[in-house]
Amino acid sequence: MRWLFYWVKIMDLLLTTDEDVEQAGPKSKVVAWDLKVDINGNIAVCEGAYSIAQQAANEIKLFAGEGWYDLTQGTPHFAQILGTNSNLGLIRNILLDRVNGVNNVRSSDIDMYVDSSRTLHGNIFITSKDGETVNVVY
Repeated sequence: MRWLFYWVKIMDLLLTTDEDVEQAGPKSKVVAWDLKVDINGNIAVCEGAYSIAQQAANEIKLFAGEGWYDLTQGTPHFAQILGTNSNLGLIRNILLDRVNGVNNVRSSDIDMYVDSSRTLHGNIFITSKDGETVNVVY
């Protein structure tokens, strides 16, 4: 479902979550990360802080040059992060740069750590131009 992340930058689509799947029940055809619909049956669109969080997550997860409609989107995972001797400071600066480039983001900060299996985890704290705070976990 990687293609879905490309649309997020163009339209802030509202996607289902694991909680939506659990609430729908075991016989439901609802799938996590599927599109939600509004009461009129149209594709639902997210707004406000949730929209900013979704766009920030998209910007970090998307590999640089993979956005079909905008090749400048994405994080340079191959070029600067994976398979190189990059340090946490460099990765932090790259991720902050990507998040700060999202529309309506005034500032952001990252709290990150590497676990025993060498997986990078963290929280991104975003302040929108309206003063709302958003937390994105990765």
